[in-house]
Amino acid sequence: METNKQKVRGRRLATALAAIVGFAALLAGCSSATNEGASPKPGGGAAASPAAATAPAATVSPKPAELKPVQLVWYLRQAKPQNDQAVIQKFNEMVKAKINATVEFKFLNPGDYDDKMKLVMSSGEAYDLAFTASWSNNFANNVSKGAYLPLDAYIEQYPAIKNMYTPQIWEALKTNGKTYGIPNLQIMATGQGIAFQSEIVKQHGIDLGKVKSLEDLTPILQKVKDNNPGVYPARNGNIALTTFNKYYPSVAGFMIDPATMTVMADYDSQMKPRYDLMREWNQKGFFPPDVATLKNEDELLKAGKIFAMFRRSKPGTEAEWKAKYGRDFMQLDTGTPTINQAAVLSTVTAVSQTSKNPDRAVMLYNLLLTDKEIYNVLVNGIEGQDYTKLSANRIEPKKDGYTILNWEIASVFNSYLIPGQADDVWEQTRKLNDSSIIDPLVSFNFNPAPVQSELAQINAANSEFNPILLNGMADVATTLKQKTDKMKAAGVDKVIAEINKQLAEWKTKK
Repeated sequence: METNKQKVRGRRLATALAAIVGFAALLAGCSSATNEGASPKPGGGAAASPAAATAPAATVSPKPAELKPVQLVWYLRQAKPQNDQAVIQKFNEMVKAKINATVEFKFLNPGDYDDKMKLVMSSGEAYDLAFTASWSNNFANNVSKGAYLPLDAYIEQYPAIKNMYTPQIWEALKTNGKTYGIPNLQIMATGQGIAFQSEIVKQHGIDLGKVKSLEDLTPILQKVKDNNPGVYPARNGNIALTTFNKYYPSVAGFMIDPATMTVMADYDSQMKPRYDLMREWNQKGFFPPDVATLKNEDELLKAGKIFAMFRRSKPGTEAEWKAKYGRDFMQLDTGTPTINQAAVLSTVTAVSQTSKNPDRAVMLYNLLLTDKEIYNVLVNGIEGQDYTKLSANRIEPKKDGYTILNWEIASVFNSYLIPGQADDVWEQTRKLNDSSIIDPLVSFNFNPAPVQSELAQINAANSEFNPILLNGMADVATTLKQKTDKMKAAGVDKVIAEINKQLAEWKTKK
């Protein structure tokens, strides 16, 4: 049993990242949406550890008396938490004693964050820190508009920050040789996977260790459909070319052949057998009838009405799903864990160009990175009020207590463990990061300006046709012809030429 368990879980054993998800999700890195770059950590040999050290290095900071008092402003992408006044007051007392600073946190609801941050930046409002990412409050776009300060000189002052990652990872944060943000220390490796409802796996004696391809899933899903009335065998066809296959980097949604570093213009042709299989699954009734627009996914999962779902694979997902859905799931890895630029940029802290105290802003970040007590006050609140302390490093959050997303702040490895997380979850997360391969394009920054209009039309075509193809909702040959024609009319050839041109220039400079 242990051998099979290892096959199923691969490198991701523990339990983890209560909040990530959803990269991402997150992933981002934390998302369940198909994203070829979402296996963001490429194929091609073992890479150096993304974290240059296993723990933040100690830093000597000036004494509070030597620093003038300042108030910093920090924008975060999350709803205002319960009990925030009491928590922020205590947090500020601790921070003032350390670096003679206080912080005003501006919590913005996730759905409003992008639009409101655009207004903040366009107005020239003075603020100090903000959450930014590849998927929200777009980091690259903001850098191109001059919204953030270069941080190289500040980072050099703090070994704990500088040693968070290897130089290769830091390159992903650079534009024209300058570093414009700090990637928060969290799970960075991304691998594709499939989650299976454990009860049904055990019911039918399914050996997930024997599943090596999408085709291997067909008889399993059929057995579930035949013997479990009311259960949908699969949530959707959220697959990619990298599912049960090698990793391919991507640029602007286009797959790149790592051997030639040029766009794979025949991507849909290579995907056609997989689209055909998803069409077969759909016709067999493996998906919910409203697979592309399903609005009650959580309800179905809580009720045990979905057997399998394509999801990001990482340490701790089983515990997260157990906590969220009240059911046990087993995880099967379907791709190589990798670290790509999207993963590096999945959760970043940037310093505003309008900051009046950028030195103190970076000092605050360093404090949160190196002081676990202060970090946990900000993330988990006050003991007794917001959580019960179970042990030195484990808490039981109280209902309606204060909490914010730990992956938006400095380092999740400072965070107390919560129910469902294994004691060694952070060690397992580090191991996954360290054992992942790094995308060969992690430092490549595509400039979309020359083809902005064409990309918008191509993205619209993908949004229209990809759900149909990935979920087998119509004849594959007909749908591919419609998609190809629309992509051609949108200027796909021009976009491919521009990507290849910029890749060639990048390779020359490398």
